[in-house]
Amino acid sequence: MPAKKLVSVASLGLCEYCGTLLTMEGMPADSIGAEWKCSECEGVLTHKSFGYDKGSEGAKKIAWVGPEGTWVPERPAQDFDLESFSVIVQPLRYPLY
Repeated sequence: MPAKKLVSVASLGLCEYCGTLLTMEGMPADSIGAEWKCSECEGVLTHKSFGYDKGSEGAKKIAWVGPEGTWVPERPAQDFDLESFSVIVQPLRYPLY
């Protein structure tokens, strides 16, 4: 069985069109205005796919992907595995030794 990819819970999302699990780490960063598309349905992703609300005061994280692969209203408190990811809830601290 292949090793799971380590990702931050802050980078996870769900496609707003088809519900596919996404990570910002897998999105193109080749240009500032690049469109991000779902790998399954090819829908153009917006802030909603990553749990953000764009209010008058800027974007605010209002939902997180939880251990069941669904939106939850609070940041998970424990690390968890989801599909091919090992999800960490706290930012990585360097060095790791």
